[in-house]
This record gives sequence, C-alpha cells and structure tokens, in this order.
Amino acid sequence: MLILPPNHARSLQSPRVFRSREKWMLGGVMLTASALIIAVVISVAAAGHSSRNGCIDVTISYSTGGQEIYRCGAAARQTCAAAGAPGGFTGAIARTVAIECRKAGLAVG
Repeated sequence: MLILPPNHARSLQSPRVFRSREKWMLGGVMLTASALIIAVVISVAAAGHSSRNGCIDVTISYSTGGQEIYRCGAAARQTCAAAGAPGGFTGAIARTVAIECRKAGLAVG
C-alpha cells in the first residue's frame, strides 16, 4: 500500500501555473523554433539555377573539392563547345557538361 501526502489528488487536478521566468523561457523556445521553421521553408522554396533556355548549371566534383559553373549566352556556348574537346572538359566531367548543355538546348563539342 502506498501512502500519499494529504491533498495530493487535488494538487494534481489543479492546472499548473507558470512563473514569469518559465513564460520567458517558453517564449524564447517558441521564437527560436519559429525562426528555424521560417528559414527551412525559405531555403526549400527558393529555387536555384537550372539548365534551360540557353543557360547551363553544372556542378563538378573533384577529389579536393568542387566547382559550380553557371553560364548563359556566349559563355555557355563556349563551355559546351569545350566538352570533349582537347584542352577542354574530358571524361565524366565532359559527359556531365554535355548532359546539361543538351538540357539547355545548346550544341555540344
């Protein structure tokens, strides 16, 4: 048998009253959570570059890092012409550039 202190049931039934310090802490947590949710929504909704309408967006990975290439117009045509050409992009990188050039409707090689 468990013996409980007097008025234990009544203390559990009454609603909890938050002190001002606890209200400030809950407000801070809610504000931080709201800011985080807003930041995630903005980052997901913001569209990045893509290959279309004469512009190319290529991300090239190297063993020591990477590079993003975003070019439009004459610069994009020049980059697409360098795919597979001597002194230009070769191998898997040339294939990646060629795929993005074709998405943009540009000639490759």
